[in-house]
Amino acid sequence: MYRVTLTDELRTQLNQQAHQPDIAPSTSDRLEMVRLSDAGWSVPRIALHLQQHEQTVRAWIKAFLSSGFDALSNQPRGGSVSKLSATILEAIGQELEKAERTWNAQQIADFIAEHFGVRVQAGQVRRKLRQARLSYKRTSRSLRHKQKPDEVAAKKEAHSTLEKGRCRSARPVPSR
Repeated sequence: MYRVTLTDELRTQLNQQAHQPDIAPSTSDRLEMVRLSDAGWSVPRIALHLQQHEQTVRAWIKAFLSSGFDALSNQPRGGSVSKLSATILEAIGQELEKAERTWNAQQIADFIAEHFGVRVQAGQVRRKLRQARLSYKRTSRSLRHKQKPDEVAAKKEAHSTLEKGRCRSARPVPSR
């Protein structure tokens, strides 16, 4: 049978940890298990109260008894670490602040590969920039920025002349 007996210092520490604003709900439940065990509740009663399995409650109380409060917090999840380090994201942020050009995610990925030797997908770039609260300007889908104003004006004038001529000759002949 697992039972926790806390000193006054440990109770104070438990209350401080339980009232942190950024505490995960699962960690809060584990702290509550320890508090209730200290209050004299049995494992089955704690499990019923917190709607957990008895084995789960026993496992967390046992972990607390062996390792203390550190055993109750959430451990980092598995998975690989992102190739886009804080240094790379900072460099991208500085490049985006220059506002010398517009970027899309693929162009930023190419920039990273060229300057840092790290190959990442455009989708990952989008996600990481969103997480870092960095915004980039997407290129528009028009070619207006590549057009020459004189040529555009000449083509529009030629087009309007052709349209005027077509309207007269395309007039329907009334039938009798």
